Amino acid sequence: MTQPDQWQMKKELNLAHVLTTLALLVSGILYINDLDKRIITNTQELNHIKQIRNEDQKRIEKRLDSIEKKLDALLSVNRPLS
Repeated sequence: MTQPDQWQMKKELNLAHVLTTLALLVSGILYINDLDKRIITNTQELNHIKQIRNEDQKRIEKRLDSIEKKLDALLSVNRPLS
């Protein structure tokens, strides 16, 4: 009986494997770079939305103060004298 074949390793470098590995590395780097750009864009948009929200909140507070003053004026005019 013969012994089963032993593991053999070739000392060859296949060009297709090298090219696919390089393609995977380049595509991975481009993907990570694209994620970084999107994160920066989202951060800028979030800061802009926060700024708009603060401005809207100030505008609403001013309107509410104006409405409150008008209501106070109406209530003081319509209040019967005792």
